[in-house]
Amino acid sequence: MKEKKVEERTPSEFSRKVKFLRFLKFYLIPGWRDPDFSLQEYEIEKVKSKRRLFRHLVKPLTIIGLLMILFITVLAIFTPWLTIYPLQDLVVPNIPPSPHVFAPPSAEHPLGTTYNGYDVLARIIWGARTTILTSLIPVTISIGGGLILGIISAYFGGVVDYLMMRFVDLFYAFPTLILIIIITPLVGSDLLTLLVIYGLLFIPLNIRFMRSLVFQVKQLEYVQAAKVGGASKFTVMFKHILPNAISPMLISFFGGAAIAIIGLAGLAFIGFSDNTVASWGLDILWARGKFSNISAAVWPGLFIGIAAIGYILVGDGLRDALDPRLKL
Repeated sequence: MKEKKVEERTPSEFSRKVKFLRFLKFYLIPGWRDPDFSLQEYEIEKVKSKRRLFRHLVKPLTIIGLLMILFITVLAIFTPWLTIYPLQDLVVPNIPPSPHVFAPPSAEHPLGTTYNGYDVLARIIWGARTTILTSLIPVTISIGGGLILGIISAYFGGVVDYLMMRFVDLFYAFPTLILIIIITPLVGSDLLTLLVIYGLLFIPLNIRFMRSLVFQVKQLEYVQAAKVGGASKFTVMFKHILPNAISPMLISFFGGAAIAIIGLAGLAFIGFSDNTVASWGLDILWARGKFSNISAAVWPGLFIGIAAIGYILVGDGLRDALDPRLKL
């Protein structure tokens, strides 16, 4: 009789066969899970998610918006190197010697002059710093305050939520612009004070927005599990709820920055501005009806549009990238 040959398998071959069988079970048997393959699947999906996020962010309009914001930011950072005129020579009460008021463009003044003979190009460059502050300080205050108070209102509910919402309704009853016009002369019209007032008065709008987000998140299973597990209220609010509600607030940051730029330019146009800084809204106020140099009004308005549209385009790009409900 012929002896049967016994196939000898090395440990590596046996391991590969077992792994292949587990792989088939993982993909063919519904509900069957394997820790190793589940981890690999999770890592693959995470990489795909990052790629989708990147593809949404590199859309042409989003890139144009980033370039617009970068352009204004470069002007703000490198202002002293981009113009020969110091800020104190471009603001009231300084008046240049032999001023050529609203003179047309020339070799000495490429965009002409404005009120008191100030160089239009120099005020536009210095105004970029004012615009960057305008887009960051009030929006950070309003969104930061809205985040904290909105989470507290929605999480605790009951009397706390009722009192908070009545406070918000009170602010909705008064136009924000009118409140700024009333309060500013009482506390001062310097730039920082104006930006802080603007930010504080917009906190109620963000409270209601954040409250609605928290109501959606607080009922999810992982939040309930954290409560059952004994997590403190502070931990649940700011470690579990806040990170999952932050994306819409990040998107609203860019929309709020655009609104702040336009809103504060409008306040400067009606005379509520700090004359010790360069302001594009104030430049438009000075140049209205001055037809000897139209560019004194056109260029500041164009730069206000560049800054505001840049923030809006970036905000739209972030919304497309971060909103999981959109299938683009």
